[in-house]
Amino acid sequence: MSKPSSNNVKPSNSNVKHNKSSVNQSNSPWLFISATLMLLGAVLVWQSDINQPAFLYLNQLGSQLHDGIWANLTLMADTLWAIAILLAVGVYKPRLLTQSLLLLILGGAFVHFFKQGLNFPRPPLVLDLDSFNLIGPKLKHESFPSGHAFTAMSCAGLVMLNMKKQWLPLLVVLTIGLLAALSRVMVGAHWPLDILVGGGTGLLFAWLCSQLELRFEFLQAHGWKFASVILLTLATIALAFHEDRYPYTQALGVLTSLTALTIAIRQFWLPFVRLFNQAN
Repeated sequence: MSKPSSNNVKPSNSNVKHNKSSVNQSNSPWLFISATLMLLGAVLVWQSDINQPAFLYLNQLGSQLHDGIWANLTLMADTLWAIAILLAVGVYKPRLLTQSLLLLILGGAFVHFFKQGLNFPRPPLVLDLDSFNLIGPKLKHESFPSGHAFTAMSCAGLVMLNMKKQWLPLLVVLTIGLLAALSRVMVGAHWPLDILVGGGTGLLFAWLCSQLELRFEFLQAHGWKFASVILLTLATIALAFHEDRYPYTQALGVLTSLTALTIAIRQFWLPFVRLFNQAN
């Protein structure tokens, strides 16, 4: 009984053409400009010593909106939610799959190295709890940089690099990423400096991972894409059962998980099963 080789894993006809133009380098300026502004903002906040006052101002401003808005935006900066989005887009843009896997590995190592190495205190450990609006868990340690902001902006960056150059859709994706990153201040989990550095470096890592996949041919093999789809699918399933300890987020988590899985099953897994059966 013959088995299809890894080089024959091409579940959908729309996913077979993997030329280098599928990574839209013309969208790179969007990432570089946004990353530069965020990192310059971080320098300004640090040099001006306004990190704490800026946190209190923004947090108080955000408290005028319903807690559920910021809680759900924070879920959209969660790694599992971002993975579900990358899976749903990746089955249409196959190069994004390997880029996503690289981002999870390299980005995760970067964020956790600095989080655990620096172990800066979060707002609930520094400020009186009555002085700001806290939504969800009372997190105390490993503040810098914000992993959620890194995830939100790196995910947005990868999607933007795999989109057509149309300013309105690009602006929508970037805005969603920025709001998801900003939510970390609004729920009382991070300082502005955390999200500016986390978001800025997230955009740069998105560009880096796209370049690595583009320049190294072995990363363009179908085996990498197939491994990525498996891991992203498993993580998307986990999203449906994910308890992020924030209120009002369960419906969005389940809905996103089911939607992404439906897209992945239709565009990848069903065609893959048919291809596998034909080969046997």
